[in-house]
Amino acid sequence: MFHIQPTPISWVLWLAMFAVPIIIIIIGIGIYFVSHKAKLGNIFGVIGLIGIVVVAFLGASSKYYNYTHSSSYIKSQKSYQLEYNNNQQREIIIKDYLGKTFYQHTGTFSFDRNGHGVNLVDSKTGKKTAIYIGDNDTVIVTDK
Repeated sequence: MFHIQPTPISWVLWLAMFAVPIIIIIIGIGIYFVSHKAKLGNIFGVIGLIGIVVVAFLGASSKYYNYTHSSSYIKSQKSYQLEYNNNQQREIIIKDYLGKTFYQHTGTFSFDRNGHGVNLVDSKTGKKTAIYIGDNDTVIVTDK
């Protein structure tokens, strides 16, 4: 798969890749109208158009490759796997401001932290547990 690593100046490379077919098309137009050599002008035009299509497909390929190998894509993919896999083992530990554990649970559950509350829903039984946490408490969720 073709890809160009995105960098602050990679746009220059893309500009050059698109500029070459456009220059070929302009040369073809010049040959067609100035020299009145229609066949040669058409050949340059077709080669330029094919070049633009090829560069466009290379750009799409590069965009797809860079997106599917980005951290945001991998993070969202993992998030979907966790959301729809009911057998995902997790551990939650809630510590107070002194670092002492006051709640710990291991199993298959989903959780939602909203304001000063942590809501756990067991994937097997469907039972909900609501836990109030303070401002300085720490919630640690580990996927196993």
